[in-house]
Amino acid sequence: MLFITVSLVCSCKTAKETKSTVNVNENPVEKKLQQTWILENLNGKVITDKDFSSFPKIVLAQTSFSGSTGCNAIKGNLLSKGDGKIQFLNFTSETKKCNEKKEAEFAQLLKTTSGYSIKDNKLFLSNQFGLTMSFKKG
Repeated sequence: MLFITVSLVCSCKTAKETKSTVNVNENPVEKKLQQTWILENLNGKVITDKDFSSFPKIVLAQTSFSGSTGCNAIKGNLLSKGDGKIQFLNFTSETKKCNEKKEAEFAQLLKTTSGYSIKDNKLFLSNQFGLTMSFKKG
């Protein structure tokens, strides 16, 4: 009987310790990223009003993002994996029909983003193939 009691006490203590473990990979993004960014360049091409009726933007918070593709609202979660690494996760978008020529390209590049840098008040996003977009502060 004593063995059963000791076993139960030890197993309960282990279960409590396991539940309190924190996932260290879910870090908030850097403070300098947490603001509004307006798209200037998409895949090496300067954005014009012919591409979008209003310029796409992203608003970055600690662990989430929102914004616009120029027509549809977007939102989701941000995951920081250390200095210069970022991912846009759980990407959702409105489904209004739009005449934006580059909307799908912009959304797809956000979904595949894996890195960033900031220089001269500009945000540069990249994926496994290299630089994909640049933004100015909004």
